Amino acid sequence: MLLPIEYTIPILLGFLHIMVAIILLLSYRSNKCVNIFLIILLLIGALKSFSIGLNLNEKNIFISNNFNWVRLALFFAVPSSYLYIKTVIENKPEASFKDIIHFIYPIIWSIIVFIQSLYVFVPSNLWHTVRAISISSFILFYLIISSVLLRDFYKIRNQDSNQTIHFDFVKNWVYTFSILMALIEIRALVHFYFNLENNGGFFFGVSITLNLLFLFYLIFKIILSPEVLFGYSKLKTAIEKNSEMETDWEPIKIIKNKIVKINHLYYIRHKPIDEYFTGKNLECLLILLDNQNTFLNINSLDAIFISEFKTSYVTLKKRRQQSLKGIKFALSYRLNIPEESIFIQSTEEIDKRIKLIKLNPEVLFEQTDLSRSKV
Repeated sequence: MLLPIEYTIPILLGFLHIMVAIILLLSYRSNKCVNIFLIILLLIGALKSFSIGLNLNEKNIFISNNFNWVRLALFFAVPSSYLYIKTVIENKPEASFKDIIHFIYPIIWSIIVFIQSLYVFVPSNLWHTVRAISISSFILFYLIISSVLLRDFYKIRNQDSNQTIHFDFVKNWVYTFSILMALIEIRALVHFYFNLENNGGFFFGVSITLNLLFLFYLIFKIILSPEVLFGYSKLKTAIEKNSEMETDWEPIKIIKNKIVKINHLYYIRHKPIDEYFTGKNLECLLILLDNQNTFLNINSLDAIFISEFKTSYVTLKKRRQQSLKGIKFALSYRLNIPEESIFIQSTEEIDKRIKLIKLNPEVLFEQTDLSRSKV
């Protein structure tokens, strides 16, 4: 006898969670978007999905007064999602020992739930109220600190060039993951606050359907994002090997490590330069590119960073230094060349205090150079 579709879908979702978790484990060491907390979340999602499909009644999982391991697993999912975002943002390869503090409350609460299921020391009506307050407060707390964490991440991203490169890599994934987890947790909050598990009916079905849709979207987002699923380093290696197989033309290999100028436009790896740089960094880089054969007074770049408000010389200097540092790091990363090879610096002959700067000519590859190399 075939299971109804409302039960086969959760089972399918559970298998997808397990499959993705296994793939991520294989790239655990080299993948910046993977750590133990994401694996925990996927395993919790798989356990919950299997429990729904195999028990054939999700409502009984939540309204039963007996202790249920699904409750324990779901209570651990909330801090795991926060710690995953925090670990990815801070670019930490592994979890730290102090992260355990976030699981103390779920452990204590699970023990209380277990004791309550055995001895019912709190009357049922009061217990449901206590449980709703506990779960609501717990979810709201982690929603708030996750929002603060993301705010700080977007606020300080331009203060360090290494951080800027990391930000460019993870920003879209962190944004998508955070929104999805917020939706999942808000749905759970509404579910418990309005006691949908006891009331059942239409809204209970809508709540469960939304939960499955959010989880499906999260899984398919991971599957359709190779930089998340396999890790950027593996993806980059695969792309480079594929590119080398497509052509044996030696000049193309040279172009990969240079900025290419074609018809007054600049490209990096066959993409317009504005796909890699934006804002003031792009303006500053274009000035250096357009004056590639001339040493520029480094102070002349300050005009780019003047805002509509009064800006002090110290502020202008700091903005200029941050921009040049960011350009240097980004070009080194994109072109796979040493940072010290990006700029050439000098001083005025008359006044040694005046610093001069220009791009290293070896960084740029003009179309005329390509034509000569073909001869």
